[in-house]
Amino acid sequence: MASSKKQSKNSVSKQGNASVDKQLKLFLQTLFQDQKLNNPTLLVAYSGGLDSTVLLHLLYRMQQEMPFDLKAMHINHGLSHHADSWAVFCQKVCGQLAVPIDVIRVNVDKDSGLGIEAAARHARYAALNHAIADYICLGHHQGDQAETFLLQLARGAGAKGLASMAQVDSKRRILRPLLKTNRSALINYAKEHRLKWIEDESNVDTKFDRNFMRHSLIPAFNERYKDITATLSRSAMHMADTSQLLDELAAIDANLVIDEKRQFGAIRLDALLDLSEARQGNLIRWWLAKNQINMPSTALLNQILHQLKSNRSDAAIKIKVSKDLMVMRYQRHAFLVREVEKAASINQFWQGEETLVLPDQSRLSFTKQLGKGFAYERKGQAIQLRIKNREGGELFKPAVGRPRRQLKTVMQTCMIPPWQRANLPLIFMGEKLVIIPNVGVDAEMIARDHEMGLIVSWEPYTG
Repeated sequence: MASSKKQSKNSVSKQGNASVDKQLKLFLQTLFQDQKLNNPTLLVAYSGGLDSTVLLHLLYRMQQEMPFDLKAMHINHGLSHHADSWAVFCQKVCGQLAVPIDVIRVNVDKDSGLGIEAAARHARYAALNHAIADYICLGHHQGDQAETFLLQLARGAGAKGLASMAQVDSKRRILRPLLKTNRSALINYAKEHRLKWIEDESNVDTKFDRNFMRHSLIPAFNERYKDITATLSRSAMHMADTSQLLDELAAIDANLVIDEKRQFGAIRLDALLDLSEARQGNLIRWWLAKNQINMPSTALLNQILHQLKSNRSDAAIKIKVSKDLMVMRYQRHAFLVREVEKAASINQFWQGEETLVLPDQSRLSFTKQLGKGFAYERKGQAIQLRIKNREGGELFKPAVGRPRRQLKTVMQTCMIPPWQRANLPLIFMGEKLVIIPNVGVDAEMIARDHEMGLIVSWEPYTG
């Protein structure tokens, strides 16, 4: 259903609307200058509701003063019987403003276990993330920020969660230009410019958490605490500052604690234990976030810290932190390890490639160097090399004058983590193991000073 609010002579504050214009202009000018943006493309996530309608109209008018391209995207969730008519309404409004619009229909997984609100939001952001634009503009305002703060508070969130929504999220290309503007200013603007917008009937259904906050909890707060939305929004800003300081502290600690040369960055446990418990937890959160892993619950974080600091054997510590990543411990380090069900079968010859992609998507690199590595041209002709999986029982000679040793012993001595051993490709000359990538060459086949050698390195697949 579309709403049209007729202008009342006494109800519109032109000074307030001018302030909205001024705030938006200052926001964009600062953004363009800081990000060094020259004629960027801004895409409005246009639902047709009041907030995104005002945002679209503001940006449409702002184009007359600032250089940027403007377009819109409407996401049709298909959850209301009005959904198709809303899409038509949005196309009509954009047509009147000569703003290009894409209408995207998404499927909301109602059985995902996330709930309808979260599932719809997930589908919406997934579609927006594919948009071709420098930034995606969302119509969230001060009231939305206050609701988000209360929702996070109800969930027991820490500083990062209580920081709620960022006005500029460059990593996800998201802008919220109206985040510091209250809803009454948006209503006044819409009245002054005689804008029409959609009223989504689901917005009054208090079975949804956000609607409960909006229609029940915040009005009750307002009865006692004036301008509670502004106050809560200000608290979110304080938490954003706190979260930033915690990230900066974690980055300082990471320089002392994390070995960045290891895959995903490995934590030196002895150095971790030199930190206070609060800083230990803060660093673990930062480490996981740096590797695109969702914030762990308090229970999971406590479990990680407890097991990393315990005296149990390394092999026994295996904590799942995402769909396919686990925290494991080895040689007084904590690692993020990709879960692999079974090593991919490898059985192929090296045919002179500089790089060879194996079936498990890991890579072997072959570098030729005089007097270094494996003497692959000994006796004047190239030696045929076969790449195979570990099968068990392999022997390797790491030094002249010493007996061959079990491969398992060699790997332990070279501190190859247990989870890499089954996947490490081995290189044979006939039936003889002659190269263990990243480890060494059979002592009898090391290139002499006058011989061309082959250095082989292995890079595990990181996804």
